[in-house]
Amino acid sequence: MAITPAFLDELRDKVPLSDLIGRKVKLTHKGKEHTGLCPFHKEKTPSFTVNDDKGFYHCFGCGAHGDQIKYLMESEKMPFIEAVEYLANMAGMKMPDPDPKAAARNERNTELLKLMECACRYFQTHLFGSAGVDAKQYLIRRGMSSDLAKRFRLGYAPTGSGLLAHLTAHKFSIKDMQLMGLVAPNRDGNGYHDYFYDRVMFPVMNRRGQVIGFSGRILHEGEPKYLNSPETDLFHKGDLLYGLPQAIETVRKKNTALVVEGNVDVISLHGAGFTQAMAPLGTAFTEDQIRLLWTMCDEPVICFDGDGAGRKAMVRALNRALPMLRAGKSLKFAYLPDGMDPDDMIRKKSTKALQEEIDGAKPLIWSLWQMLLDGRTLDTPERLAKLEKDAMEIAEKIQDERVRSYYQKELQKRLKALGRKERPKANIASLLSPTDSPQLLAYILVYPQICADFSEEIMQYFHFSTLALQMAFETIMAELMVSPEVTTDDLWKLLGEEQRALLAASIQQLKKNSAANEDIKKAVHQLVLSAKRRALQNEIDSKNEEYLRTEDPEIKNELVALQDEMKKLMDEE
Repeated sequence: MAITPAFLDELRDKVPLSDLIGRKVKLTHKGKEHTGLCPFHKEKTPSFTVNDDKGFYHCFGCGAHGDQIKYLMESEKMPFIEAVEYLANMAGMKMPDPDPKAAARNERNTELLKLMECACRYFQTHLFGSAGVDAKQYLIRRGMSSDLAKRFRLGYAPTGSGLLAHLTAHKFSIKDMQLMGLVAPNRDGNGYHDYFYDRVMFPVMNRRGQVIGFSGRILHEGEPKYLNSPETDLFHKGDLLYGLPQAIETVRKKNTALVVEGNVDVISLHGAGFTQAMAPLGTAFTEDQIRLLWTMCDEPVICFDGDGAGRKAMVRALNRALPMLRAGKSLKFAYLPDGMDPDDMIRKKSTKALQEEIDGAKPLIWSLWQMLLDGRTLDTPERLAKLEKDAMEIAEKIQDERVRSYYQKELQKRLKALGRKERPKANIASLLSPTDSPQLLAYILVYPQICADFSEEIMQYFHFSTLALQMAFETIMAELMVSPEVTTDDLWKLLGEEQRALLAASIQQLKKNSAANEDIKKAVHQLVLSAKRRALQNEIDSKNEEYLRTEDPEIKNELVALQDEMKKLMDEE
């Protein structure tokens, strides 16, 4: 398709910017320009201008600038070709004819699309016929209504070779059927048979809603559990997302997408109102799929299953996205409870519970930091240095210079908080006893925002006699100091099984004896004062011993000052 600069200029001339943008933005005509509230950022005073004569819009608040095509690509998340087609329809212009080779290719693809559409209707007919009873029961057990099945054009592939006969009757060639993965040759080399049989069929569609492939789930016993169409000119698993045409409108309107692991999850989520859900097609989440999502929204939410495989898949997604990050384009990660998938969250808990997990999705930097900390013991300078080395090496993978710089600064800030070892001059008697240790950590975990007010003093005056608790303390304090709005669940996820076991009783008791925020604040304040007093008393004892040995007047003055400080502290308590 030859889209020339002259064609684009004619489009711009025939579709005034103010007409296009005025469909969604209330514009006021002032002189040669129109003004209004910027569609690209929230504002109360208009700073957005549209100039039809010069052919551009500009926002003096956020810097957004462009023409008709860029407006559609940025505000509606349309690909370039789709934006051009949209404007051509507005202008009543015909899109340029493709070149001869492209025309032949399009004609060929049109024939293959007709073949896939015919197969899809065949599967749909059998799902709602007598052969599809078991398939319908499976869908009902998974919470899928008939309306959902029709919206996603679900079907059933019966046993036998009925599809082969059906497509042959509609004059499609065996060669094309085999090319598109609908039939396969018999083992004896004599004839063909259906590629899919006894499977619930999930049609895979392109963004225009055209069927380009299938994913079939085995209904009874057998392997593999899921069988996908082979790679073809129309069907590339790594480029596609299941549920895209059903989700695209919501994704564009809300500027958010939800990526889950499986087809069934996608359909179940759409039925529960999460119409922004999509899924990879039985493959790893790829760079091309990330790019595809970024054409529609800025920060897709990745919500894979809450098991070991799901966690590993999220780490792989993070690593794939990292080099590609750029200003305004990233991923967020929603961490489900252990053993739960999105469908489980809806059926066993509630849609509200899942929405809370999605609303609480963590930015990529948070997930990257957890990945770096995972499995490490950070009790020596050398180990901290290794963490810093690994963190900086990972940040170097980010290709965008500006984004890379911000990641380096943020990681350095977290490393600094984690590596803080400032302690008062005190001997072992100033340390908390093992029975005291869980109490403070329980307060931090259950009331992180209140404890954030005391974070500097907590870091200075507290140390723990149990290594597991000391590690837990340093981990959660590092997170609290860089993310004061962190939640109890966030902090709990940072701890290991041993640390959780040590803290469980104290946390349970604290939650049981609920108290007002002011009372909690007083309790934490008292813990801090007690720790300060113990540290100060040890320093007084040390100074007193030094003075008795030396009778140095300066040390005497220091001792008096410490005793005055202790008196003030006792009065405060």
